[in-house]
Amino acid sequence: MKTSEWLKKYDIRLKKGLGQNFLSNSSVSREIVQKSEIDENDVIIEIGTGNGILTEEIAKKVKKVITFEIDEGLKPLLEERFEGSQNVEIHFEDFLNVDLSKFKDISKLKYIANIPYYISSKILEKIFEESPKFEYAIFMFQKEFGQRLMAKSKKSYSPLSIFVQTYCTVEKIMDVSRNNFIPIPKVDSVILKFNPVYKYVEEIDPKDFMKFVHICFSKRRKTIKNNLKDIIPDTEKYLTEVQIDPSSRPEDILLETYIELYKKLLGRRGVKEGF
Repeated sequence: MKTSEWLKKYDIRLKKGLGQNFLSNSSVSREIVQKSEIDENDVIIEIGTGNGILTEEIAKKVKKVITFEIDEGLKPLLEERFEGSQNVEIHFEDFLNVDLSKFKDISKLKYIANIPYYISSKILEKIFEESPKFEYAIFMFQKEFGQRLMAKSKKSYSPLSIFVQTYCTVEKIMDVSRNNFIPIPKVDSVILKFNPVYKYVEEIDPKDFMKFVHICFSKRRKTIKNNLKDIIPDTEKYLTEVQIDPSSRPEDILLETYIELYKKLLGRRGVKEGF
């Protein structure tokens, strides 16, 4: 049954406030699954079940799909679609409130999702800050947002792009035209694969580091010295020690330098705790 037919059958009206743009082309779902290279030993966490079109394709290939959907209005549709499915576990709750530590015993954990734009940043932060170790994550984003995550140009840096690239490598999987969704959004989408790099986890606390980077970018047009003066008493001396020009702006500083900056900060006295 087509997406439009499922929605019509249950008289479902998509909620703009939840960023609901449902994938309607099953060939795109199949291509995503094919390029994900998932297998029968994998456990997949999906964020945003939606109409279940991607869930259905994933379930054909893996040991189990644990999928989260915030909109309980989709429950009748999803219950019919996955009636009798032994490897699909649907939770009608907000993923942002889920305790991810309960998945710590899953040996081959992966994430796959078509994430609404308005919570893309929050989802990424939650996974990198709270998730047990996972093999990779494959997410669909609005194209412009995805391009910012992959940004190598300093001028395109943001706190999130620095944070994401600290903890993983990011690669583009495929583009997805806006015409593959109901309703048709104003922009195209892109699918990215995030491969975790755990070398910094033991020495750099993800939540703390994210707070620190946000402070560094708190006033993008101001200098890094100005943005850090409230948490570092001797800001100029501190920046000079890591070879940063105090008059630099946040986007002028390389990713590796932010890591060095943060590690240096941890070793100094007189820094306010908790950022």
